[in-house]
Amino acid sequence: MTKYVAFLRAVNVGKRTVKMEDLRQQLDAAGFKNVKTYIQSGNVMFESGSTNAAALSDKIGKLLLKNYGFEVPTIIRSVAQLEAVVKQTPFPGIVPDKSRQIYVSFLSGPVGPHAAQVIASLQSAAETLHMTAGEVYTMIKKDLEIKPLDVVAQLEKKLGIPCTTRNWATVNKVIW
Repeated sequence: MTKYVAFLRAVNVGKRTVKMEDLRQQLDAAGFKNVKTYIQSGNVMFESGSTNAAALSDKIGKLLLKNYGFEVPTIIRSVAQLEAVVKQTPFPGIVPDKSRQIYVSFLSGPVGPHAAQVIASLQSAAETLHMTAGEVYTMIKKDLEIKPLDVVAQLEKKLGIPCTTRNWATVNKVIW
């Protein structure tokens, strides 16, 4: 069995309400094992005998559409992949606090050849971005007089693929 984390995009925002207790029960009934959730923002940990993350994402997405009536982009990483995300941070030794925050945006698939240009265009004195094959790390410096541009909100649109973002604390907490 492989341990996974499913990151659900934009749940419990506005009218897109998904109760985590109900979701755990539904996923359990659908054959997922040891289903757990972390906070209400759509972080689901589970085990599966499948090694096909795309198929698992599709299965969860269809279950959410059927049971809640709206599509929920679902991005899945194995716990081993998340451990690598933490180890390869481009911001080693930086502990997020009130003056600096670190976010990881999980990309749903490969990005086009324009991605490096997009990332470069979003850099500023207040926001530092670093892209890997499947994630974009963002450090936001809040202690400057410059207001951050909230590039995290712009990533999906500018890269042209679905993504979902979690803060550094959440990324570390969902590794089980």
